[in-house]
Amino acid sequence: MYALYNKTGENGSIQYRFQEGISLFGCNKGYIPWLLANQLTAELSEPLSWHVNIENSLKAVGQDNQTLVIDLKPNSKLPNLSLYEVLDVWGYSGSGWTPILFHHGGLFIDEDPIRFDKNNFVRWSAEVDTPIFSMMYLRGTVKDGRLNGKWTPPVPSPTNSVLLWPGAFEFFCQQAKRIIENAA
Repeated sequence: MYALYNKTGENGSIQYRFQEGISLFGCNKGYIPWLLANQLTAELSEPLSWHVNIENSLKAVGQDNQTLVIDLKPNSKLPNLSLYEVLDVWGYSGSGWTPILFHHGGLFIDEDPIRFDKNNFVRWSAEVDTPIFSMMYLRGTVKDGRLNGKWTPPVPSPTNSVLLWPGAFEFFCQQAKRIIENAA
């Protein structure tokens, strides 16, 4: 489950309030392609490395104090609350595909959902576990400053691993290293 949350804070505490369920992917309603499209200019085309800082990108489109949250285990049969805030997304668009790297902040990691209201909660800055990274790829790219393709993940299969050629791998390694060094 993906959701838009209102995020406010003071004195080290951060209040998260559920706003609405959203889609992160898809060229028509996906937040990641939409935020990326707002940064593109006509001369940009694949192969293209790009970055979307979620907080700054949402502010740029008039959604101040908003953030994106992923519930990684919404249908778990075990009592398990696993909420992650999406902080950054990097992509490397080329040959019709875009592998992406997420930088997350862990809000609740394998917690008992009875103890917390996932629609309205407070976290202290020190309680947010970061950096956490995940990767996937999307069917879509950037051509002549426009999104091209569906910008959706492929259907689940035994070959869903992210294939990275040297240029894309180096780009993602540099971004992750920078985040890890800044977190230290």
